[in-house]
Amino acid sequence: MMIKIGSLVKILYPQYVFEYHGIVEASEDITGRWIIRLIVNSLDNSQEPVLLSLNESDIELVLPK
Repeated sequence: MMIKIGSLVKILYPQYVFEYHGIVEASEDITGRWIIRLIVNSLDNSQEPVLLSLNESDIELVLPK
């Protein structure tokens, strides 16, 4: 399966969010990177979503069971 908008992914890099899970929100057409929204924001005490711009090599698709 290919990564697409709405996919559930596990983050492999950067280290500070290693093995966190997120949802693919968008793709960056120019850079080829993906915008990932963390499912749980445990980086701080905020309720604001955390968005990351990551390369495809930084994430792993989580397949439905």
